[in-house]
Amino acid sequence: MKKILKRVGVISLLGLMMIGLAACGNQQSADNKDSGYNSSISKGLNAVAENKFDKALTYFDNALTQKPKDSKAKAYRDQTQAYLDTQSELKDGEVQKAVKTVTAGTKVTNGAKSLNTKLSNLKKTAKADLAEYRQLKQDVADQLKVTDGSYDTGVVKQCQDINWRKKPYLKKLKPDVDKLLKQAGQLSSTSNSSSSTATSSSSSSTTTKTVSAADKKEAEQMRTNIVQSDPDSWDSAALAQVPDSVIVAAAKKSNDMGGDPGTTANMIAEQYPNIKKGNSTNSDTDSTDVGDKPYLNADEAKQQLGALDFYNKNKSHIEITGQEKGNDAWKFTWSFKGGSMGGTFLVENKGIVSVTGSNGDQIEMTTWR
Repeated sequence: MKKILKRVGVISLLGLMMIGLAACGNQQSADNKDSGYNSSISKGLNAVAENKFDKALTYFDNALTQKPKDSKAKAYRDQTQAYLDTQSELKDGEVQKAVKTVTAGTKVTNGAKSLNTKLSNLKKTAKADLAEYRQLKQDVADQLKVTDGSYDTGVVKQCQDINWRKKPYLKKLKPDVDKLLKQAGQLSSTSNSSSSTATSSSSSSTTTKTVSAADKKEAEQMRTNIVQSDPDSWDSAALAQVPDSVIVAAAKKSNDMGGDPGTTANMIAEQYPNIKKGNSTNSDTDSTDVGDKPYLNADEAKQQLGALDFYNKNKSHIEITGQEKGNDAWKFTWSFKGGSMGGTFLVENKGIVSVTGSNGDQIEMTTWR
């Protein structure tokens, strides 16, 4: 009997040992799974910080293999996929689709803060790209209807200046843009710029709009106004070489913005930089503006908008619809021609300039000093 009891005890002890070993094995397996999951999440977030989104996606996928039902890993993966898909769609010229994709990405719950920030910034970029795409599409379509040779020099120049490698989101417009440039005789007008005189001659011969006697008179008066407004900055001889149609168009645009002759001159200088006498007076102006004048005036503030990439990219389509002077800043309301999107520009006297969309999203901020 004692022998039987002894055997039963040994068997029981062995059973308990086997159960303990199994429990230890299960715990070790769970620990290994947690370790692999945590490592993948950490490495994925590090890849996001380095803007290596393909790599981040692989890490988040690996985390899901460790914990297939984990909501955090799934959210991180969905955010990363949305970012990659948006970039791909912009590259393929699918701008509207890209905006929808990135918008959905910003709405993912339980996501990573770093991915939320990057998706929000990408959304601003995509929306600005879409606005530019729509405006250019409309402008090109309007210019293709021109039959009398009176093309808008601003639109034609914008088409000439497009860098298709840097702006792939416009690629679907390229056939119509090329058609317009060929139709307006501009495809090769900038290829032979051996001298400023030759360039001006080519530009005026191909894009100058025939003006009426009244427009010619207005152009002459504006030349006089420009020189009289700042004789040290503007060259009357060079202004005389600028086509009347360019002067009239710049004056109209400046008046619509509430500008003065100085604003008109700066617009003309974008196409004909030789009308500026030089930079000798600029250093004098800079030294007095900051030290002697406590605030910028409205036209000086508008000139600082050129520090914004967004403004430079879209200035031929932007209309300034209002202005308001604050204690230490100028606030300008703006919209794209046709009323598609708008917002505010803020030019602070301390040297900061920013642009905000009508939905309250900040599109860009930089310094102008």
